[in-house]
Amino acid sequence: MNVFLILRDVSVILLAAQAFSCTLIPLALSAGVVYGVWWLRRRRNLPAWLRTSREYLNSGLSYVDRAMAGVTKPIFAVNRALATVRAWIRFLSRRGGA
Repeated sequence: MNVFLILRDVSVILLAAQAFSCTLIPLALSAGVVYGVWWLRRRRNLPAWLRTSREYLNSGLSYVDRAMAGVTKPIFAVNRALATVRAWIRFLSRRGGA
């Protein structure tokens, strides 16, 4: 048997194990943090800094929602106007122009 084939197979196995562990460890850590926050919220004893950070996050999200509504409102208005014009053109073309 060729030594290079054996080394190739072993390296593929080690690479798969490394990829598995590099994805599993951060996933387990983040799951632990999420579970801890869920447990604190369920017991109604969130630390003050976590409650304050949640309020700031909600405030920031409302600013983002307001900004996105401001950005998309003109796009929707133009699209609505174009749809109205297309509907009128379609209606007039069916009626024979007059």
